[in-house]
Amino acid sequence: MIVFLDTEFTDLLRPELLSMGLVSLDGREHYVELNLSSDVGIARRRGASNFVLFEGVLDQWDKVANAASTEWEMGRRTGEWLLSMSEEASARVEVAFDYPVDFELLALSVRNAGLWEQVRESVLPVNIGALSGSPTGEIAAEECFRDLRKRGLGRHHALADALTLRAAYQAVKALAMNVGSA
Repeated sequence: MIVFLDTEFTDLLRPELLSMGLVSLDGREHYVELNLSSDVGIARRRGASNFVLFEGVLDQWDKVANAASTEWEMGRRTGEWLLSMSEEASARVEVAFDYPVDFELLALSVRNAGLWEQVRESVLPVNIGALSGSPTGEIAAEECFRDLRKRGLGRHHALADALTLRAAYQAVKALAMNVGSA
């Protein structure tokens, strides 16, 4: 089983988790975002870069029902989701990302929620940045972003970015399968 991961965070130099989106290959979604009115949320907003504050990250908050969470809940809910996916598959879950900090923030969040010892045995991190950055992957991602506008989601929303990572992967894999069978 493979799931695609993206996160949004405060700053490139000192990243602190703001939101996390995961989507399975078959389309099941998991999304959590920090409650920005909590003490942690207020502090993270203060530490956020201008890009995060004014360029399309925080203005996409509250677009997904029941996503607002405490910092602990973000890790707990994500860890439980990954464990359930692994249990269902009776195998480790490949967690695909295109930026290593995304997986580091997922691991830290799950660790802070007390589930990392279980989850680390159930996941396998996989960097697929080269696939998603390919021309085929880029085209598929752009098409996915166009479709996501109907849901009110755009670039730099963690769930939207996870969905486009999935679309890029599927397009590159389909191309490889077609080339291999030709």
